[in-house]
This record gives sequence, C-alpha cells and structure tokens, in this order.
Amino acid sequence: MTDFDSNLILKYQRCETTPQEEAVLLDYLDQSEAHRRKMDRANFLYCAALLHNGRREEKNRRLRKWLAWGLSAAALFVLIVGLALYFQQGKTSAASGQAIVVEASAQSWTRVTLPDGSNVRLNAGSTITYSQEFDRTVNLDGEACFDVESNPEVPFIVKTKDVAIQVTGTIFNVRSYPTDEWVETMLASGVVSLSDASGKTFFRLHPGEKVSCGRGGANLEVSPVDAWESLLDIYGSVTIPDASLTKLCALIGKVYGVRIRALVDDGSLVTFSFSKCMPMQDVLARLETISSTKFEIIK
Repeated sequence: MTDFDSNLILKYQRCETTPQEEAVLLDYLDQSEAHRRKMDRANFLYCAALLHNGRREEKNRRLRKWLAWGLSAAALFVLIVGLALYFQQGKTSAASGQAIVVEASAQSWTRVTLPDGSNVRLNAGSTITYSQEFDRTVNLDGEACFDVESNPEVPFIVKTKDVAIQVTGTIFNVRSYPTDEWVETMLASGVVSLSDASGKTFFRLHPGEKVSCGRGGANLEVSPVDAWESLLDIYGSVTIPDASLTKLCALIGKVYGVRIRALVDDGSLVTFSFSKCMPMQDVLARLETISSTKFEIIK
C-alpha cells in the first residue's frame, strides 16, 4: 500500500483506528527502511518548525503550506504518523537556546522521534527533556520505551532523578515517576549500563532482565521478564526486530491464549509489528505475508 487517506492517519494518531486500519499503516512501515527513514526526517523537520511557533492558527497555516507544496502521499503519511506530539495531545515546548520538553497527556501515550532517529513511546503523564543541539542525552520523568539508533561513538543516555541508563543501540523501557522512590529498567534487546549520579557504573542489564533500584542504585533487585509481552501490556503494540518465528508464535499464542506453530521454519529472522487489539487471524495473516509461510493453531 503506497497511498493513504490523511484522515485515516489522524485517526491512527488518536488511537481511533480499527485493527484493520492500523494493520494497513503498520504494514507500510514494515515494507522498507526507506519508509521509516522518511518518517524520521519529515517528523524532525516539521517538529523543528512547530517548536518556534506558539499559536495554533500558525501551526495550521504551516501545515496547509506543507500540503500545498505537494508532498507525496507516502511522505505525507510518514510525516503525520511521526507527529504524535501534536495529534495525540502531547505537548512540545522550547524557547530559543533552551531545552526541548515533550510531555504526554494524562490520557494517552505519545510517539516521539528524536533528531538522531531514535524512537520513544512516552507513557501517559510522562515528560522527556533534551537540548536543541541534541547530544543523545535525555532526561525522563515518568515512563518511556526507547528504541535507540546505534552509534558506538556517541552513547545514548537516559537520566532519571538518581540513575543514568547508557546504551549505544537497543530497546528498553524505563519507569521513574517523580513520586516514585525507585527506578525500574527493563531490557528487550541490546545491553544497558546503569550508573549513579557520579557516573560510576553499578550494573549491566541483559535482554530479558528487569532491574529495580532505589536512590543511587540502592536496594538493587533483578528479575527475569518477558520484555516484549510487558511492552505489549504497557503500550498495546510492539515492534520486534530480528525475531524468530518460534519466538513470535510463542508471544502471539500467549497474547491470544492459544498454541501456534509455523508449518515451515527455516530459521530466518523477521521484524514484526502488531497490536494486541487486532484480531488474531489478522495478526497471523500479516505474519504469513512477511515470513512467506503458513501457521496453524494447535488444538
């Protein structure tokens, strides 16, 4: 699918789409890295324009101007899909030379694409702050899932009130609300290092682990966790990179309370997105298209 109705995109950003409509949009992003990159570039450019614009009418005028410039249907799609800051009632603010603040509304989570291409799902009532120059360091109050672009030379750092989480490229979730006495970090893929306020590393987290700690890393507790299932519970949707069909069958089967197996499994890995609000048959149909194999439900 390469052509989209802008009204459908807005419905998606407001979480008003049907499972079938959402599947169409997710399929577009699954089709190629180029589509995802277009979303990143368009989102960043448009957000930069909005940051210096305080009036709603001026925002609308700029949007109409963009549309008048004749953006392609695909570029229009990736532009609007990336703008949950605006269409999902998340708020972005910054004055010239000051930090950029992104705040999710109390009713829904917000999608954020950072200047380096890293993606953030900011949970309801949460806030991230980063500099306009963006040195791959963000401050978090609340809860967010980070899908970080790899850059071994410039680590990505998430700072909470007492703990810093450092990565080069990975998918992880952090919970640290201002009223919490602890910080919780859950790792889905990659490696994460936790440091105290002085910068001293006190723990390294591996995929499938969750660590909870108090101020400065006190009272450290580590436990195994199904990170992808937990992310589904928190955000309602998930994108799993480089997953085996066995792993996907187990996760999908657990979500829908059935046992599923691939009729043919050559060990290849796929990147797969789905929402738990979608009917199971629709999820399996999408997986069959991406993996070029059939699946069956085991009685």
